[in-house]
Amino acid sequence: MANQKLFIEKTTMEAARVGNSMSTTYTYDGSRLTLFWRNRKVTERIGVKAGDAFIVRCDGSEPTLSKLKVPHRNDDLLMWLLSFSKEDRAYSAESYQELLAQRREEYDWWGYQDSEYKGDGYAFTLCNRSDCGGVHHIASFVDRKVDKELVKEVFLKWGRGIYWPRVFVERILRDRFGFTDCDLEELAKAEDSIWWH
Repeated sequence: MANQKLFIEKTTMEAARVGNSMSTTYTYDGSRLTLFWRNRKVTERIGVKAGDAFIVRCDGSEPTLSKLKVPHRNDDLLMWLLSFSKEDRAYSAESYQELLAQRREEYDWWGYQDSEYKGDGYAFTLCNRSDCGGVHHIASFVDRKVDKELVKEVFLKWGRGIYWPRVFVERILRDRFGFTDCDLEELAKAEDSIWWH
């Protein structure tokens, strides 16, 4: 009935529920991830590390486990990490302006305001959402090479928390963009850190 995201954030984990599932639990011993359904072991993965992420498909019968797939292209990955869906992404300044105009029309209401984080070859726009007490991601674009320097620049400018678990994002930053511990420490110490405190 639901797909649950399961993020491995600790080195070990006693039995815990998967998302809001009533019947599915898991354990993690630092290498082995074991999935249980109705207190019966249904699947196991070996070689799992902190920062790995999975999709647990719960459809009323035995759940299945698969790796969470992140976008292959680095420009899509950056926009995805900042929570911009496929429909909210553009790949040129012109198409971004068209998307932004369309979104502004769709989300127009009394008191509408948007804010933009931009730089050379990228922009990310959010708008207020008084109906949900927060913000909505309305448009983004990246039309330059996405490398460590760009990701660091964007994350330092972002000034907002991101919604993915820290250990998961740090793993992506290390594996895909070559971030070091010093780079990650710089992000964490920034005045407007991307990590929720």
